[in-house]
Amino acid sequence: MFPIVQAPQCPWPRLGSRLPDTENGISADQISLAEIEKEQNLIVQLQQQVQLSNLLNQINNEIGRTLDLEEVLMSACRLLGEVLQCSRVSILVKESETEETLITRGEYSDGDYPVQLGMKVPIADNSHIQTLINQDSPLAVTKFANFPGFGEETREIVKVLGIRSMLAIATRYQGRVNGIIGLQQCDREREWTEWEQELIAGVGSQLAIAINQAKLYAETRHQAERESLLRLVSNQIRSTLDIKTILQTAVREVRQLLNTDRVVIYQFLDDFQGEIVVEDLMIPWPSIFGDSITDNCFSQEYAQHYLEGRVRAINDIENAGLDQCHVNFLKALQVKSNLIVPIVISTNDRGSSGILWGLMIAQHCQDIRHWQLSETELLRQLGEQMAIAIQQAELYSKVQEAAVKSQDQAQKLQATLEELRSTQQQLIQSEKMTSLGQMVAGVAHEINNANNFIHVNLFHAQEYANTFIEAIDLVAKSCPEAAPTLRKIGEELELDYIKEDFPKLLSSMREGSDRIRSIVTTLRNFSRLDESEFKPANLNQGLESSLAMLQNRLKNGIKIHKEYGELPLIECNAAQLNQVFFHLLQNALDAILASGKPGIINIRTESADNLLTISIRDTGVGISPEIQNKIFDPFFTTKPVGKGTGLGLSICYQTIVKDHGGTIRCQSQVGEGTEFILQLPLST
Repeated sequence: MFPIVQAPQCPWPRLGSRLPDTENGISADQISLAEIEKEQNLIVQLQQQVQLSNLLNQINNEIGRTLDLEEVLMSACRLLGEVLQCSRVSILVKESETEETLITRGEYSDGDYPVQLGMKVPIADNSHIQTLINQDSPLAVTKFANFPGFGEETREIVKVLGIRSMLAIATRYQGRVNGIIGLQQCDREREWTEWEQELIAGVGSQLAIAINQAKLYAETRHQAERESLLRLVSNQIRSTLDIKTILQTAVREVRQLLNTDRVVIYQFLDDFQGEIVVEDLMIPWPSIFGDSITDNCFSQEYAQHYLEGRVRAINDIENAGLDQCHVNFLKALQVKSNLIVPIVISTNDRGSSGILWGLMIAQHCQDIRHWQLSETELLRQLGEQMAIAIQQAELYSKVQEAAVKSQDQAQKLQATLEELRSTQQQLIQSEKMTSLGQMVAGVAHEINNANNFIHVNLFHAQEYANTFIEAIDLVAKSCPEAAPTLRKIGEELELDYIKEDFPKLLSSMREGSDRIRSIVTTLRNFSRLDESEFKPANLNQGLESSLAMLQNRLKNGIKIHKEYGELPLIECNAAQLNQVFFHLLQNALDAILASGKPGIINIRTESADNLLTISIRDTGVGISPEIQNKIFDPFFTTKPVGKGTGLGLSICYQTIVKDHGGTIRCQSQVGEGTEFILQLPLST
């Protein structure tokens, strides 16, 4: 820190001057006061030159250490503030030649004063800045509030910042102003010395170079960033055809690179109406993503301009010559400055300028912004890249749609062939079952006819046997002389045994005949050839018929547990459902036999909530999870070749789901068994 130089309290002799000589009679009082003052002034000047040199060296060191403009300016403000002990030091930078405002990029404060950093100061409203721009020398103002020509906005800024005195200079590089250095005193009015003005002038020359270098560096960096963004978008176009990803990347990178408030891509739909398809914004500005927007001021003339490649930079929507309705439309979106580039997709039509697909729009909402030529050029190039990306994505989408359509048609054809094959096999299987049913019915009919002869005549045989026994007994009583002979005959023929055993024999024959009649009834009930249409049926009886058909396999320790509920009659094709029960029960028996140990088949039926439920559960080997979703597919079987057709469960699914409007599902766990649950609606 360099203190303000004060004049020394005692004379300091200049190098080479003579000391007082009392021997020669020269008195110290005779030394000229002018000489002393001259010596003092020289010392002060030397000290000031040293301070200025040190200050410039430190600023040079900061410039050499970093090219970051903010760091250089903040350090310069701090050094100036410490050397000259003023309330605030600020450095304002002109962002471009076309800018009408200066922005505070550096600041130092030695007290609790309002912050100026980041504040934009209008040039047109500030006569002080205009004066600085028009003169090369520093401008020292003791009573700053009284400076003539301030506009209302500038007076308000001066009041807010509390500036009472100001020493300022415009920094120039090659004759062009690129910034303003301002030393401010806020606690008192201050007279600025010539040396302070010389110091700020020296610093101004140095900072003018630093500001220019930093701008060149920033421009180079921004150019590299712009080229990097263009490469990024180009690479994305080559690496992906997902248009949403490409567009979202573009708006995100553009908003960050331009440091603007909102960037959107607007797609036209019909009659210049459209919607925002992608958006990237800075908090707290509201999102307009997905909004359907109608700009009633957008005319065919505007569209033609954009088709011809027009890029429109609107620095101030209120002073750009726009229609008032267009201004109101932009105000509703809280937009103050707009940068618009078209997205035009080329066509194969000769003479056509293309199709106006949409617009890429960079929006500034917090204040007015002057768009740079480099920024408009960047957006123009990105608009061209977006057009290429969209066109490629649309072509790819059409190719994909065609491929999907072709694949869909191939899959449908394959499914149709599979269905035809399945239907053919099911028809063959159904024909086999029909033939089997007809054969079973025929055999049952013939057996029943023959058995009827036996069954009907057993009664008469019993009567005849009783008659013979009574006749023999009457002969023995009526002819005593024949008794010995009859006794001898009875002993030889064992008539007593025959009399006792013959009724038992006839009873056994009657039971056999009844069993034959029961089997015939079961066969007829199972085949139900006379009931191919939907008729009311009791499914408990159907389950019993199916079990009877498998009676010969119910051995080897297999037990049947029945939990039949009271079922109402249900409209169904009983013959088809009997085939389903038969197949599920047969599979359950096979699963238990495959496990190699005794097992149980549980059959449960119930009626509730307008649904009839049948459950057939076994304790067999179970079905692995990998194939559970395939068991109802036609021709899928886990049995060896020649042991299964793969149509059993497929026919069950067809019968329950498609023919009767019900559901069939499987629950299974390997090693614990399988349960098939059938549900049929009681009313359709």
